[in-house]
Amino acid sequence: MSEQRVISLPTAVLININIMLGAGIFLNTIKTAGPAGALSSFSYLLVGFLMLPLVLSIAKLTGMHPDGGFYAFGKNEISPFAGFISAWSYFIGKLASGALMIHFSLALIQHLIPAFGYFHLLTLDFIAIGLFVLLNMLNIKAGSQIQMMFTIFKLIPISFAILTGLYLFQGENITAPHRIWKGIPSILPFLFYATMGFEAACLLCGKIKNPKKNAPKAILISYAIALTIAAIYQFAFYGALGKILSGLANKDASYLYAFPALLQKLLPTSAAFANKLKGILHLALASSALGGAYGIMFSNTWNLNTLARNNHLFFKNIFTWLNRHSIPVACVVVEGLIYATYLFVSGGTQTALQQLSSLGVVLAYTMSVLSLFIAKIKRPNISVSIWLPLLGLINCSIFIVSCLNGLIKTGFSSLITFSLLLSVGAIMFFITKKKSTLSF
Repeated sequence: MSEQRVISLPTAVLININIMLGAGIFLNTIKTAGPAGALSSFSYLLVGFLMLPLVLSIAKLTGMHPDGGFYAFGKNEISPFAGFISAWSYFIGKLASGALMIHFSLALIQHLIPAFGYFHLLTLDFIAIGLFVLLNMLNIKAGSQIQMMFTIFKLIPISFAILTGLYLFQGENITAPHRIWKGIPSILPFLFYATMGFEAACLLCGKIKNPKKNAPKAILISYAIALTIAAIYQFAFYGALGKILSGLANKDASYLYAFPALLQKLLPTSAAFANKLKGILHLALASSALGGAYGIMFSNTWNLNTLARNNHLFFKNIFTWLNRHSIPVACVVVEGLIYATYLFVSGGTQTALQQLSSLGVVLAYTMSVLSLFIAKIKRPNISVSIWLPLLGLINCSIFIVSCLNGLIKTGFSSLITFSLLLSVGAIMFFITKKKSTLSF
């Protein structure tokens, strides 16, 4: 395979980190501090521990089936329909996350640059989506370089927050009054959202050098790095601000107030300089979120292409056609259309899009760990404990209930949109299956 069409292990790790540290870490800075206080940083480690069986299961499956991602897991171990639902639910769910990242980033830019205020935010969203569609038509190597650029940008606000937070750290901010245990259950879906993305490597298996060995490594390495960074970031932020951070939780677009609060404490007598620094940090935040949205479109393209190559989509020839850079053009265009649909229906509402994305992804996770569970029963000699997928299934059940509860309460229209897309996919599967049977 041409060097322009493959990616290395370090690049695969960067892509995963770029997606995991997209917008969630910033969106959650205040949103999780309000209900859980100082335990908001500990909660990242808790969710990381809860998700560990899922991560290890998917890493194991990627090594077993390095040729097809979620579709291959379900198809090879359960049935083609299981593979289809797994890949399709992930495809449509993950795009909700990308849509939110675009909306979040452009809201920041609009807040910083008054000239953009003359345009409706959704108009800017749609322009950015169109640009991403065009960028994703480039070759794999160019896409990898774009990923690296976005990853460097996002390290600016994260590094600043960690270093400043540790400099301003006050021990009293992590004492008992700040540890709100009862708030942890309510923030789990948002933390789960912020830790998703580690699985991107399994979608890019066919594009990674030595995928059987490197794809599982990319999953585990990126997961450990991103989770550690998120926990330290939140710990430093809350350690510096304490209840000042929690008190901002009821403000609209609360994420806009996190860095200004930190800067006000760092530079109480230099308002002008603090304001300029805030602009730089918010621009870096915006680029970070845009990078996550780009990364999702970059990796998720191959999910849809896999379904087309296995004859599960209408007009499959259109979705399997590749341009001169070996990119499935129609798949990228469909991603852009779904991005736009989610934003139009939800209006860019953070809670609804986060929980919708979490629901779609956790359905794919559930089908994957179920695949490993069944594989272990069928082939006991597989080098994995049956407790690993079993614990993964229990954790998935908890996440599904939590996401559904949140969507019913705060994002019912988005839940209906997701359900319709899931139903369309199922109908498409059975119609194409029937046609294939008749042709045979």
